[in-house]
Amino acid sequence: MDKHNLFFTPKTYALERLDWAIVMIVCLTLVVVHWREVNWWLFAAAFLFSDLIGTFPGLYLYYARRSGEHRSIPTVWHDLYNLGHSFAGIGVVVLAWWAIAGRLEWAMLAMAIHLAGDRSVFGNIYKPHGTAFEPVLHPAFKRFLDDYAASGKW
Repeated sequence: MDKHNLFFTPKTYALERLDWAIVMIVCLTLVVVHWREVNWWLFAAAFLFSDLIGTFPGLYLYYARRSGEHRSIPTVWHDLYNLGHSFAGIGVVVLAWWAIAGRLEWAMLAMAIHLAGDRSVFGNIYKPHGTAFEPVLHPAFKRFLDDYAASGKW
């Protein structure tokens, strides 16, 4: 993938997920090493934050309020998911947390662990407009994949 070819092959996607797994393992290791210093209630709240603002409401609309293969939901839920699952979004929360608490806490790593876990374990990166909220192969992308595979460069 590069700035002109915005797609993954199975191998490059696996490498991307491996990179995120390493980030997750490093952050988890830091939390385990400092487990006595972790405020576990704050850790749990920080871990859930990203899903509370974008994932859970989006999933509710997607499954309970829509029907059909792509179950179109308002794009604001894609945007909230992307904000809550970006380093920019969680960075703002961590900076606000730091400003209010007056100190950095190991529990803040929960947000990075969540983000890295979503990307490495579940393979979720961002949710673009025009695609289903939950992973469904887009017909136009399926045609592209078929053409690309037929080229023998897969």
